Amino acid sequence: MAQKLATVSTVFAACDRLDAANERWNREDVRNEVGGGGYVVIDPLIRAWRSLKPLREVAPSTPSELLHQVAASLETHIAEFVGDAESRLAESQKVFDATISELSEKLTSLEADLEVKEESLKATEASNASLTEQLDQTKANLEAAKVENARLVTENDGLSGQVSRMEKEHKVILQSIQAENRELLKQQAEERSRAAEEHASALAAQRKELAVEAEQAENRLMMLLDQERVEAKTHSKKLAGDLEKMAQKSQSGREAVVALESTVKELTRQNDKLESDLAAQLDVSSGLQASLEDQKAQAASIEREFSAYKEEHKLSGDLGALQDAVAVLQDQLREKKVKKKG
Repeated sequence: MAQKLATVSTVFAACDRLDAANERWNREDVRNEVGGGGYVVIDPLIRAWRSLKPLREVAPSTPSELLHQVAASLETHIAEFVGDAESRLAESQKVFDATISELSEKLTSLEADLEVKEESLKATEASNASLTEQLDQTKANLEAAKVENARLVTENDGLSGQVSRMEKEHKVILQSIQAENRELLKQQAEERSRAAEEHASALAAQRKELAVEAEQAENRLMMLLDQERVEAKTHSKKLAGDLEKMAQKSQSGREAVVALESTVKELTRQNDKLESDLAAQLDVSSGLQASLEDQKAQAASIEREFSAYKEEHKLSGDLGALQDAVAVLQDQLREKKVKKKG
């Protein structure tokens, strides 16, 4: 799993949450809250957040990136001035330490010389005078060193004054930035108000156009509905006429079917009569008996063919097919009569 990176927004948000808890916290707490990141990045961001906390309280809507830039700029300037001051102080301290070391060495040497010369003091006044002169010179050097030390202290005080002036300048800069932010916020509010008014005007114009278009669309719809009603009435009348014609045709078909059924019954009755006549003539001639059997077979075949014809062509509802079947039966009956007469 990749380690999370510490950014301006994440570190500032973590500092805000930890500060809102009203508990003491440190950079480790911030790192745990962010979920990762190096202290090289987190430490400067924490210092920037602490520096910008008063500004965030005055202008809470200021973006974190802008606050970070301001804090980074201020921290850079302060670091430069403080660095210069510390560098000068370090150099002064080095000079002071070198002077003290040199004086200590000289004092040590002088003490050794004094010990030697105290032993030989009684021996020579000249040596004593020389030692006195050297001592005076050493004292003079010591006074000079004290003067130099005082000068360094004065310079250090001047540097402290410069730092104080820089802090005041930073406060002035912060106040200027705050004033600019307030002016920007005011301009943004005016722009939002103007944009809202323009948007409201545009919405009113659009509503007016939509109302006109809706009225026109309603008029077109009413015209189309009237046209559809007229066409529907015409179509309904036409359908009623077609239904009436179909009903008449159906009635005619039913009457024709009834007539054909009567014809079939009559033909069946005639066929039965012929069969009875043929049965009466069986006693007369064996030849007639064979002919009668043949006629029965033919009649049964015709009935089967008629049944098959009815099933195949559904003669109960098909008028043309039923007429054709009746015509076939009539032809067969006529052929039988001709054969009988022959």
